[in-house]
Amino acid sequence: MNAVLARFEGEGRSWNARAIDFLAEYGFLVFFVAWALYLSIATEQFLTPSNLLIVLRQASIFGVPAIGATFVMIVGEIDISFGSLLGLAGSVGAGLIVGGSNPVEGVVAAILVGAMVGLINGVLVTYVRIPSVVATLGMLTALLGAGLWYTKGQSFFGTQLDPIVFLAEGYIGPIPVPVLILFVAYGLGYVMLPRTVWGRWVYLVGDNQEAAYRTGIPVRRIKISVFVLAGILTGIGAMILVGRVAQANAALGSEALFPVLTAVILGGVSLNGGRGNLWNTLIASVFLASIVNGLILIGADPSVQQIAQGGILIAALSLDRLRR
Repeated sequence: MNAVLARFEGEGRSWNARAIDFLAEYGFLVFFVAWALYLSIATEQFLTPSNLLIVLRQASIFGVPAIGATFVMIVGEIDISFGSLLGLAGSVGAGLIVGGSNPVEGVVAAILVGAMVGLINGVLVTYVRIPSVVATLGMLTALLGAGLWYTKGQSFFGTQLDPIVFLAEGYIGPIPVPVLILFVAYGLGYVMLPRTVWGRWVYLVGDNQEAAYRTGIPVRRIKISVFVLAGILTGIGAMILVGRVAQANAALGSEALFPVLTAVILGGVSLNGGRGNLWNTLIASVFLASIVNGLILIGADPSVQQIAQGGILIAALSLDRLRR
């Protein structure tokens, strides 16, 4: 009798464990599907091609920087400086273009600013050995100050930015340019992460830094390269954002911290490093964009959007705890 009871108790624990594992890995996908079904019933616009493209456009704004944040978190670090970096890189690029430079030069300048900041972050974390959350928090404040100094507290705008607006509003055939950039960036990242030696080293360093070091993996160089890549992608995202709002200022990316980090964590990237999937980050970015889009479609109060966003972040952190 005791053996039978023990068997049923064991099966009960097994089912509970399976349910928790399923919730941890696929909970947000289940909610995404349920949310989409609800919106398709509650509104007539949600599933229209034009609205779905709007959702993808919105996802592209912070979806590109989320790629870099995913790489950084997989390697076992965190970068929260990208909010201010969006503002500084976007302002530098837009300032040059408004000042008469070629638009390509402005985009390249924004990317170089991102790469330089990423290099500094990487050196602070690997050689100076400042915890990444502290180093990038300090950089977040420093970059905001640098952006305010560069812009003198003003915004850059004008018809000179029309070519950059094309990055956010233009089409190549039937596909919006930012959506094309989004999927190309994720496609390249997907190839780099699990299918190259460098990408496999990123996972190994995040999973066990000491073991990676003992096997001869250049841990410091891997971490610095990841921070540089994150900066480059943030520079690209900055110019997409400039095109979206047709102007640039130091506070351009002030609202980026929530959607980027939430997309990364919600997509299954471990806060401890060593685990993550870019496609899940992409799906999470689209999910977050659909939340904002859906709440607007059903006429929800703007305060509800804030409540929903905060709740989703808490849920994402809870799922990360379950995955452990």
